Amino acid sequence: MRLKGPVWLMQPIPYFGESISGDWIYEPKIDGWRLQILKFANGKVEIWGRRLERNPNWTKKLERIAVKAGELFPPGILLDAEISTRRGRRFIPSIFAAKTTVKPIIYIFDIIFYQNEFVGELPLKERKRILSSLKFEPPFKHVKYKPIKDIKSHLWKLVQMGHEGMVIKRLNSTYQIGRDCPIATENWRKIKP
Repeated sequence: MRLKGPVWLMQPIPYFGESISGDWIYEPKIDGWRLQILKFANGKVEIWGRRLERNPNWTKKLERIAVKAGELFPPGILLDAEISTRRGRRFIPSIFAAKTTVKPIIYIFDIIFYQNEFVGELPLKERKRILSSLKFEPPFKHVKYKPIKDIKSHLWKLVQMGHEGMVIKRLNSTYQIGRDCPIATENWRKIKP
């Protein structure tokens, strides 16, 4: 499968304390708006929200971010990300204004296409390795992950750092793209206090 346009982004499901087995990692749950950054083989960059039924093409409104993505990332790439600000979620709408006083932060946590090919069939561990090979500069930030040792202590630490919670992910999971809507997966679990 080749990169043709935005996709339905995979969604986590809530975690209710059930036992998990195998290799799992955790990341901070960013309090922001989900988005995807596409850079086509011809170098054109687009930025889309997750609700494709609403045609959320944010490229023109986030032109400064699109230009920076075009300078930074290689062609044939689709990145799964979250947009926020240092001042929190409620200031995100001001990023879309012509004149803004807040600076965006784009947290990138997964890669779906690389070198114009779908890499979602690769395990998360391999997709994270590809992500770590990319160059990141503000406003883009690579979301780092850690292996799970104690869910409660990880959650507490992330909340103390100002995050909304955490997302746990199975390290060998693939990225599933829906045909008509997002796929919610048990391989990604969101946890809030």
